[in-house]
Amino acid sequence: MKVMLLSLMLPLGVVLVLLATALYLAWGHRPRIGRVRGVVLAALVILYVGATPLAGRTLGTAWASLADGRMLNAPTDAHAVVVLTGNMFNAGAVGWLPSRESYRRVAVAYELQRLVNLRMPVIISGGYTHGVKAPSEAAVVAQFFANNRPEITPTELEESSTNTYESAMQLAPVLAKREARNVFLVTSDVHMPRALATFRARGVDAVPFPAMSLPGALGYKALLPSVSGLALTSDVLYEVYGTLAYLLGGRIGWSDIFYHSN
Repeated sequence: MKVMLLSLMLPLGVVLVLLATALYLAWGHRPRIGRVRGVVLAALVILYVGATPLAGRTLGTAWASLADGRMLNAPTDAHAVVVLTGNMFNAGAVGWLPSRESYRRVAVAYELQRLVNLRMPVIISGGYTHGVKAPSEAAVVAQFFANNRPEITPTELEESSTNTYESAMQLAPVLAKREARNVFLVTSDVHMPRALATFRARGVDAVPFPAMSLPGALGYKALLPSVSGLALTSDVLYEVYGTLAYLLGGRIGWSDIFYHSN
């Protein structure tokens, strides 16, 4: 039910609702042609604007700017790197592979580990999002990198969580038990505001280290609609709605979203 409701709030879902409304007005006992045209025009405008890379980039940049957090005076003092996975896919005979987003995030985490402290553990968080018959996202990503990295690096898996809230719930007591106060949090830039707020609400004041996913310099093609542009806009809106849902559900508070230095 929640997934269906969320889908209807994304650009494509809004367009479908508007088109269904237009059909209802056109086929009613008293067709209202003027209103039908207005609804259809609104649907086309929303679809066009929402599918442009410029819209996704603008919304994403504004949203990602909320991901403010503490910084370490000496990065080498960090105790761990927590990285949240971003899905996986079944490649058939090859088996399960990390999605491009998961690969990007974990690659950033390992590079951060290499630059800061090779003894600092990378904790990959991602559970059984595709059912119990499939492996966990954390295990799939870790195995992929283990097969393609010659060096041995300290890696730990958190395989119980299936969303951001559960990741924070699972890892907060683990980090507290270790007295790991200086923790890097790695996820995508548009996911970072919600992730930071969720971990802060569990008592983990993480240091944000986003894996950049927003497009760089844009040319005239930024004004042309595309599937990737629609996906980017939808991803950003998904994070906005997800954060609002966490607020309404009491999983985070307003103070957790906005960083206040001590």
